[in-house]
Amino acid sequence: MNYWHLQMHPDERLSEQTIIEILRKKKIIGMGSSWNNKHGNPVDDPRHFKDSVAIGDIVMVRDGTNPVALVRVVGKSYIDNNINPKFDWFDLRREIEILGLFESEDKILLDNILNKYNSNHIQAPGTLTFCNNDNATNHFIVKWHRAIQYRNLMNNIKLSTTRKDQIKALWDNFKAGITPEQRTLYQDGINKTLGDWELYKQKVTNGTLSLDEYTNVLKNTSATLPGGYLCNFLERTTSSVLGSSKPGNAENFGVKLNADGTYYVKKQSANASKIDAEQFFNKNIKEILNKIVLEKDPIKKAELVDSSSYSAKQILMKMAVLDNLSDFLFIYSGDVIGKLYEDFIDGTTETTFSRSHELCKVLLSILDIDPTDTLELVLLSRFIWKYTKAQAIADSNSPNVILYGPPGTGKTYSVLNDIEFVCLGDTTRYELLQFHPSFTYEDFIEGVKPKGVTKDGTIRFELVNGIFKNFCIKAKLNPDKEYYFIVDEINRANLSAVFGETLSLMEKGYRHETGSNKNLIRTQYSSLVDSLIAEDINNFGHLAYEIDNGISKFGIPSNLYFIGMMNDVDKSIDTFDLALRRRFKWLRKDCDYDVLDEETLFNGKDNFENIADYILSCRNLNNYISSDLGLGRSFEFGHAFFMKIGDIAKKKNITPGNKDVLFNLYLRPTLREYLRSVYPENEIDEKLQYALNLFRA
Repeated sequence: MNYWHLQMHPDERLSEQTIIEILRKKKIIGMGSSWNNKHGNPVDDPRHFKDSVAIGDIVMVRDGTNPVALVRVVGKSYIDNNINPKFDWFDLRREIEILGLFESEDKILLDNILNKYNSNHIQAPGTLTFCNNDNATNHFIVKWHRAIQYRNLMNNIKLSTTRKDQIKALWDNFKAGITPEQRTLYQDGINKTLGDWELYKQKVTNGTLSLDEYTNVLKNTSATLPGGYLCNFLERTTSSVLGSSKPGNAENFGVKLNADGTYYVKKQSANASKIDAEQFFNKNIKEILNKIVLEKDPIKKAELVDSSSYSAKQILMKMAVLDNLSDFLFIYSGDVIGKLYEDFIDGTTETTFSRSHELCKVLLSILDIDPTDTLELVLLSRFIWKYTKAQAIADSNSPNVILYGPPGTGKTYSVLNDIEFVCLGDTTRYELLQFHPSFTYEDFIEGVKPKGVTKDGTIRFELVNGIFKNFCIKAKLNPDKEYYFIVDEINRANLSAVFGETLSLMEKGYRHETGSNKNLIRTQYSSLVDSLIAEDINNFGHLAYEIDNGISKFGIPSNLYFIGMMNDVDKSIDTFDLALRRRFKWLRKDCDYDVLDEETLFNGKDNFENIADYILSCRNLNNYISSDLGLGRSFEFGHAFFMKIGDIAKKKNITPGNKDVLFNLYLRPTLREYLRSVYPENEIDEKLQYALNLFRA
């Protein structure tokens, strides 16, 4: 996208109002297809209008030095001979859409710009002018366009006032939970990160960044720059304050140093020489790094990143963030940004980093954040990442969720953290329950249970509500809040028996809305409830979820979300009744190596020096279990097992001995039990030893 300004009439015959009328009625801009200057020589303006102005370019239409309108070009040039000499006199035309008119609301919108760039600054050197100079006219056009974009963005926010207030409350609660020590740690971290970046930035901008400073190995003792080299600095060193920006694979950096001293070079060789690697680096990588660092405008910077052929776009995003902290979220996942954009903005932007820019501006506005407060910006991205994770568990479109996967993958931990976050710490809005083989319908929905002993010594029985029915009643009485019923080890009970006839009500389309008599059913104990209420409604009225025309009925309210968790290694998910299975969204949780990278700290406060090597060992062990041993992914170890190394290692370098201790104390006993179900006893020790050797390598 480029900027231009255009004078659209040859003399005084067209007033500003006539120009506006042409723009509104015809939705075109244009000029004569050919004319000569005062010396009789052809001018270049028509040629540039035809060939150089592109679809998507922004044009300021002016009347001499007076700005009239800002438009976007939406069509190719064409000749129209059906002209009105006193109105649309020009035959060379392009279709446009009007972005703003200088009169009316845009004059108010631009008050702050006019204080610095008034009409006296608008230059009129010719009919059509390309804005490639650093002058007041160009600044004015760019600022006008940015002001319109910002106004439109704020008008396109999807969130209701109530939802904005809810998110603001979440934000305030989140900030209140950040300790003074954490604030100091984050502020010191951002200050150090920005200082370290200046060392790389200087080399990128002056073209002196070498291949060794771009890609290297962490164990290279001659490396003096922060993080050892740029790729590692952007991927790992900056992650504590600017978020994780994983490229997926080191080969996505385009060129990387191999452990044997050779180089991987994209689409050329996996074992290239340093000369070949340097040629590729100088030709294909240095230029895009330089362009991104030199570009000051955040929107153009986002376009550079999104349009680049560089594979590790997350790294380019991190570079852009370093120079524009208040213009982008410190989140680099296209999936996360996409989900946020769909939830927050009714827009047409399709590329990830441009969406990140728009989201950042919206969030700064909603949460009333000062864009110069770097600590607030760090907390914002951490908050919105946590918000996205929490929202992804269950929502109105998928109110029933099962989280499944190997043990130690943080299913219970993450769910409780996320639910506590969205509930603002209100523990009355969620219930945690663990199923077991003896758990019944009577425990879950309702049933007759012993409730003490009478005077003559006989056991007294009463009809009581189960824990789920009581929670449904609570949620129904508070329809403006969301409630979460959480079941751990959900596969350990006889689910069809536990849910009984209430199973059909779990579906989204069969949830009960407060005030409606639809989606309510009679349960097996409804007749008994009716008789008790008829006898004494004051003492037994609480037993009914809803009384519909004098008859007690049960329903599951639409504001209740049901979340189940299970280790599918304990009992296969295939044992789920299909009628039950299809009513849940299934989310698999595997070992999260990013969590292992970010949260496995030496003495709880610093990264291990060889954490990357340790993670590789963990991956190798899990791959051996799932693939080589043929046990499958469900038998892999979760990251919680591997994070125990933080309590074992006594130095910042994880040693093979540390891995031995972890394996023998925490992994070997579990893995032995897994192997017993597949292999004969005389083969198990050999396979365990091989697993240990692989892990400690």
